[in-house]
Amino acid sequence: MPASALHIVPLARVDRPPMADSAKMNLTSINLALQVMEPYLTPAIREQVEAEFGAYLGKGQYPTVVGIQLVDFLCQACLPEHALTEARRLFGQRSVAKYRESILGRVMLAALPLMGLERILRQAPRQLSAVNNYGTRWVTELGPQHWRLDCDDEIMPPETLQGSIEVVGQLLHASGLQVTYSLPAPKHIAFEITWSPR
Repeated sequence: MPASALHIVPLARVDRPPMADSAKMNLTSINLALQVMEPYLTPAIREQVEAEFGAYLGKGQYPTVVGIQLVDFLCQACLPEHALTEARRLFGQRSVAKYRESILGRVMLAALPLMGLERILRQAPRQLSAVNNYGTRWVTELGPQHWRLDCDDEIMPPETLQGSIEVVGQLLHASGLQVTYSLPAPKHIAFEITWSPR
């Protein structure tokens, strides 16, 4: 990537001061992770989830580090044929697919094809920041069909969001979609999203 590309003014940005990882919270129910992996949950897996994460089940928010531990446990227990990094990506894909099955998801995602990927990416910093209490996120357009999404002070594994972006692109019928990421600094994930012109 040309060095000058890093100085392009973001099209959208949400700023938050850095905070300790222990203070980072996800503002949704941790039960959503179980719903995503529902087809794979055996009685033994459910029992282990209850034993290790029962204190957080049914709550309206939970520590992000606990959510990461649960997702990694589910990925390894439910998708043992995949490496953890690939299982996380598949979890991200399944998360969007599961949301699409809900009543709210059907309503919210119905307009995606009319919006286009550029408009969705412009909204990404705000949408991602709405479900947690931490992180600075911004999006820039590096060129035609070439965007970059940065997440700073981020502790979530990048593969999960990578999988989610891939599925959104599929719903938008973005041909030739490629979602890659790099780690420019600790706790800084930079996603590059490219696709083919229509």
